[in-house]
Parts: sequence; C-alpha cells; structure tokens
Amino acid sequence: MDEFEALALAAAAHKRRQSTPSQRNEDGTYGQPPEGMFVNPGTGQMTSREMIESNTNSSVGGTVARGIGAGVTFGLDDEAQALGAFVRGGPELGKFRLEQARAQQDVDAEQHPVASTGGKIAGALVPAAGSAPLAVGKSLFGSVGRGALIGGLEGAAHGAGGGEGLDGRVNGAAWGGTVGGAVGGVAPAAIATIKNTLNPAIAAFTRKPSEAKVRRGLVDALQQSGRSADDVAAEVAEAGLEGQGEFRLMDALREAGQRRASGLVRAGGDGGAELAEFLEKRQLGQPERVAGFIDDAFGMGGETAQARAAALTAARGQAADAAYDAARSNAAPVDVRSALRVIDDRIGGMQGSGVTGDGIDAKLVRYRSRLAAPESKLPEGEIARELSDFDRVLGVKQAVQDDIGAAVRTGRNNEARELGKLVAALDEALEGASEGYRAANDSFRNASQVIGAVDEGAQMARPRQRAADTIARFQSMTPEQQSAARVGYGDTLLARLEAANAPTSNRAKALQSPKVEAESGAMSVDPGLLSRRIDRENAMWGVQNRALGGSRTADNLADIEATERTTSGLVGALVDLGNLNAGTAGQKAIGAIGSLVRGENNATRQALARALMSADPQAVLSPAVRKQFQSNVRDGLVAALMRQPVRESFTP
Repeated sequence: MDEFEALALAAAAHKRRQSTPSQRNEDGTYGQPPEGMFVNPGTGQMTSREMIESNTNSSVGGTVARGIGAGVTFGLDDEAQALGAFVRGGPELGKFRLEQARAQQDVDAEQHPVASTGGKIAGALVPAAGSAPLAVGKSLFGSVGRGALIGGLEGAAHGAGGGEGLDGRVNGAAWGGTVGGAVGGVAPAAIATIKNTLNPAIAAFTRKPSEAKVRRGLVDALQQSGRSADDVAAEVAEAGLEGQGEFRLMDALREAGQRRASGLVRAGGDGGAELAEFLEKRQLGQPERVAGFIDDAFGMGGETAQARAAALTAARGQAADAAYDAARSNAAPVDVRSALRVIDDRIGGMQGSGVTGDGIDAKLVRYRSRLAAPESKLPEGEIARELSDFDRVLGVKQAVQDDIGAAVRTGRNNEARELGKLVAALDEALEGASEGYRAANDSFRNASQVIGAVDEGAQMARPRQRAADTIARFQSMTPEQQSAARVGYGDTLLARLEAANAPTSNRAKALQSPKVEAESGAMSVDPGLLSRRIDRENAMWGVQNRALGGSRTADNLADIEATERTTSGLVGALVDLGNLNAGTAGQKAIGAIGSLVRGENNATRQALARALMSADPQAVLSPAVRKQFQSNVRDGLVAALMRQPVRESFTP
C-alpha cells in the first residue's frame, strides 16, 4: 500500500465514521475500540490480529526473507514498518501496519517454523559478524567477558524487539540479555577448549609443531610488550644497520620476550638447547661489541690514550722542528738581559756572601754562566759580554725546560716554578729577536695543550670527578683538545670494563650510570647512536640472564621431572595398573601425555624458539598477526552461531 492509497483509505474511513452518528460520542469523539480490536483504515471497520491472521498466507521464501529482516534489525522490523506507516498516514495506519506485521510473523512461525527460525538466525549473524573481531580478548578470560557482554547486548536487543508494550519489552530485554550473556560467555570457553586440545594434540602426536600454538605465543608476547609488529621489526632492522646483528625479535619484545625465552630454556628439549647455546655465545661476544662501541663513540680509532699522546708528541716535534728552523733563518741578535735579571733577582743577594745556596741557585748560576761571561773574565775596559746567538739562546731555553720536566716528575714543584720564570723570560727574548719564533712558540704551546688533553680526558672519567665539572671543562676546549680528551676518556672506560672479567657480567651496565650517561651525551661523537647500542646490549643481557642466570633450582626441578617422566611415564603407569594401583597409574598417565594434549611438544617449542631468535621479525610477526586476526574473526563468528539458536529458543 503506497502513500496515496493509505491517505485515500483513511479519508474514506473518516467519511464513513462521520455518516454513522451512533458511533460518535456527545463531545464529538469516538469511543475506544474493544480490547484487542483496532481500526482497519482500508475498510473503516474494527478488526483484530486474529482476524488478520485468518486471512494471511505464508510461503517458505517469504518467511525466510522476513526472518532475515527480523534478525538483522534485532526484531524491530515490525516497529520500523509501523513507524513508516505512521509518518505516511497517521496513528491508525501505524497501529494497523504494526498488527499486520506481527500477524504475519505469527503465521510464518506457525506454518513454517524452521524457515522462520532459520531466517532469524541467519539475519542475526549479520550484526554478529560485525562484532566478531571485538569478541576475542587477549586471554580466555577476556574472551569470555567480551562474549558475555556482546551476547547480553544482542539478547537484550532481540528480547526488547520481540516484546509488546513497555512491560513486555523490559521483560524481554532482561530475559534475552540474561540468556544471551550466559551463552555468549560459554561459547568462547567451549571454542578455546576444542582448539587448545584437539588441534595441538593432533600436532603433538604427529610430532609436528603446532602452528596455532607458535602463532599464539608470538602474538601474546607482542601484545604484552605493548608494541606493534612494525615497531619491533624497525628496531631489529636498525640494530643490524648499527652493528648489532645479534639483536633479535625476543630482545625487541623486552620483558615479554625474556619470559618466553626463559620458559623455553627451562622446558629443555632441542628448542631450549638451541636457544641456550645462542644466548651463551652472544653473551661471550659482548665485551668486544661494547669495546667497539666505545671506540666509535669517542673517536679512538683503535688507539690507547698512551698511543695517541705519543703520536701527538711526535707530530708536535716534527712541526716544531720545521717552525723553529724557519724562525732561525731570519733571527736578529737576542737580548738576554731580561733573563739575566730573573736569575739575579734570585741569586744576587747570595753572591759574595760566602753562604752556599740551594740546588735551584746552583742551576741558575750555571745558566747565567751560559748566558753571560763573569765580570772577572771580561777583558779590561769591557763592561759586559752576553750571549746573543739565537741558536745558542734557544739551546739554553730547551735545557731549562728539560730540568723543569725532571723536577715535575720527581715532585720538585718549587724548582719547576722558579725555572719556569727563566723560561718565560727567554721566550720573550727569543720572540723579540724573531717574528717566526712567536708563531712557532704558539703552535708548540697549542700542540702541548692538545697532548695534555689526553690525560685530562682520562681524569674526567674517574668516579671522583663530577659530571657538571667535567662537561664544563670539555665544552671549554678547542675541537682538537676535545678529540684528544675523548681518547683519554674512552681508554679509561675500556680499562674499567676490562676489569669486569666474569663471562656473564653485563659490560654495558656501567655505561648507564648517571655520570657516564651525562658525560657520554656531551662528549661522544654520536650520543644517540651510543645510547641506542647500550640500550640494546642491556636488553640482550636481560634475556640471557633471565633464561640462563640466577638460581639453578628451576633447572634442577626440570631435570628431576624429566628423569621421572622417563622412569615413571606411560610404562610406569602400566606397571601400576598391573599392580591394581589405578589412582597412581592414572596420575602418571596424565603427566606423561599432558604436554602432548596441550600441544607442548618438542617440535612446537623449537619452532617458537627459532621464531624468537629471528633477525627478520616482519617475516615472523606479520603472518602471525594476520592469521591470528583471521582466527579471532572465525572464533567470533562461531561464537555468534552458537549464541543465535540458543537465544532464539529461550527468548520469549
């Protein structure tokens, strides 16, 4: 019936009612229809659902189609038809269309009950399929909870849609929600029971790995790590590019990977042995890896601090020889009077006193005799005779520097200080005689400061040095001095790491102290690279330490259990059964086949171990995640199939 037809029928009925005064009340309204009766807008006469049913037929195809519509709309298809009629023709047409739709449902259910129920179930699978991916949680408990929630919501919607009146809808929603929630919670548990026993058991008895068990183990570990498969794959790939090809999938999963690796090693078998061997060999290579990272981070180039200082000293000597040779070629006479005054200020008061001076005085007297002739040896009429040859004055200065070095090495600091005054005066005199000497001197001084930076860097690495002070000193250095200081710093770190010679000790841990982290961040060539490398080394050590380190109690218990399985497994069960020891026989039999029923066979553990050791997580995780999603959708659809017929049977 289209809109124009409905309006025409409504107008005709209204005209007929106006022509029948006996149906009109005194106030102009019409009387209420008898209970269960309503107006047929097409005829203007009273009718009922039973009267409509008596004139309604049903076919199998129509029944299935209407059942599907009811299932898709949670039983609200009749209300949808009534609402459309109400909008087109008013309340009478809306009421009639609602009763007509429900009469058709009653006829369908009576004449073709299987087609009606089947159609509703098929239709209900449409929204259930949409919710299928959401019905599977991270654990069986989570899946049960989600299934109960979704089943309860679906049941409540169907119960409310199938009820009549407010009370009927409320009661229907309550009953439908209860039944749907119960079935929805039981369905995932039933599916998991079948999957976790039948499929793994088949794989176990055929001695093949359970692909589902391996996949679920990987996906569970990935979910527990809180990371995506792409993130894990990117980190492992980056590690390979940055010289840590030993960094694998289990390491990128952090604690979740540690737990999986530990469980596999403790379980033993080929997979546990293979994984343990890999972890042991990898840990033995950690000292070399960490040493290489320090070498790279501090630009050492394979040199020790001593070797770098020696190389810098040799380079300084070669540069100085060339520079001082150039300074000699155009040198003027040297005026050493300022140097003589420095000597006389120290020893002048002692001359002629008859008192013997100290060792410093003796050295200064000797140097004065090399710079100027004594008055007693001057020819008559000559006032003074002083050394002015550039090469000879330079030789005196170098001799004084040698004495200063010897004094420093033996702790004669006062002597070194006094002789330093003479060196400064001689330098000033030499610079006045040659412009090239000043440049050579500056170059020598700068080179000496670079050499000294090697030792200064080594001092920075010592625990008693505060990071705030060492970083400030480092940042005040020239680039050349910083490069030398890095070598001294890195060499001291390496010496400290080499002192920790236990095979299973974590060489990278010491590099994560607050002091070393702060200094490395300011001093290393590439702080980000060093930080990532050290973090990965700690992650790798964490896996091997959890799997192989700590107390051996778990290993001992595993060995005992393995021995008992060998001596008292199925054979022991048969012996006990022969001795009429049925209880013990059953217990031993269950223990012997328990791991097989759970799919925990050697092949499955080995497959999971190799997956965790993979250097290409994308190839391992992507198929696992995709297949697990597909499995979740299938489980959700199966659970939906299990919910529908039960709910249809128990929902009023």
